[in-house]
Amino acid sequence: MGTDEERSSALILVLCIAATTITTLPVFLTGALAVVIRQHLGLSSTDLGLLVAGFFAAAVPSSLLIAPRVAAIGAERIMRVTGFAATTALAVIAGVGDSFVVILGALVLAGIANGAMQPAVNLYLTSRVHLARQGFAFGVKQAAIPVSTLLAGISVPLVALTFGWRYAYLGAAIVALTVTVLLPKSQGMRTGVRGGTAKTTVVLKPLIFLAIGIGLGAGAANGLGAFFISSSARIGGAVGTAGYLASLGSLASLLTRIVSGYLADRRSGNHFVVVAAMLSLGALGYLLLSFGLRPLVVAAAVLAYAAGWGWNGVFNYAVARTHPNATGHATGITQAGAFAGSVFGPLVFGIIVDHFGYAVAWRFAAAMVIVAAVAVMVGRSLLIQEIATRDE
Repeated sequence: MGTDEERSSALILVLCIAATTITTLPVFLTGALAVVIRQHLGLSSTDLGLLVAGFFAAAVPSSLLIAPRVAAIGAERIMRVTGFAATTALAVIAGVGDSFVVILGALVLAGIANGAMQPAVNLYLTSRVHLARQGFAFGVKQAAIPVSTLLAGISVPLVALTFGWRYAYLGAAIVALTVTVLLPKSQGMRTGVRGGTAKTTVVLKPLIFLAIGIGLGAGAANGLGAFFISSSARIGGAVGTAGYLASLGSLASLLTRIVSGYLADRRSGNHFVVVAAMLSLGALGYLLLSFGLRPLVVAAAVLAYAAGWGWNGVFNYAVARTHPNATGHATGITQAGAFAGSVFGPLVFGIIVDHFGYAVAWRFAAAMVIVAAVAVMVGRSLLIQEIATRDE
């Protein structure tokens, strides 16, 4: 690969991770700052669950409506519009986010932006990165979520506890605006990178099972992102220390996504099997968190974040690889499942915490990812059967 192509691929990956980060940052920043925000606004764990749920609920119809139309509208155009929407949401919370209703409204706007951003970035990536490097590319792109949680975790001790929680949102808004301005203008889709522009029929049955799998896995993982710091503080850890620990877990998830994507490029198949195995391993991390023992928190956090939240890149790569000419549409369907699960997971997690405590909530999360692993394997089996009939 020549120098110009290397630079182009590197720039594309930077743009993809930056664009995805700015639309996920609002919800994870809210989760990380929950302890501080709740003190000022008097919010319960259920309220926090509703805020996170509102973000992901808004993303479901957005993803489903935009996904089949990404190519027609233009991936770059969608990325820029959703970037400005995310910037607006962050600025609103920073400026006038003095009530549950205002913050919920801003997170709904950010959720709509995120729902449209995901399939747009997926199509942009697959149309501009060579097929042989797309596993790594998807791993990097999906690293945007742990980057968001890492930034959110660091913001607790460095910004929120020093200057005030609103300044964390203000700083995030400035970052989001900068990224949006730097996003590419519409250049049209390149051909020859992934199978041209021919239509591929999207069969729903296997995608529905895969959507259920990613939904349950994402629901548990987003409960982790929203409640880990509060849970750590409950067993006696300092809030600032918990923020750094969340950042450590996010870093583990980031590295896992990139490495697993790199390995996917060197594997001939079985990507969904790897996803199911990682989900099952993540369940152990959630179970360790349920014991509420401070000596176990570091190991539990790294395992839950790395395995329980490090499979997304391989999953999306596998969906894209099995739907080479319908990447935006297919990943939009499965991503809608992830968003729906992310509504259910944090909301129920918050309710369980308020009524039964964190131990039960973490065990519930472990059960979710075990069922998720089973659903992924069922979806894989159905997809193998569907692919076999495509050329008949």
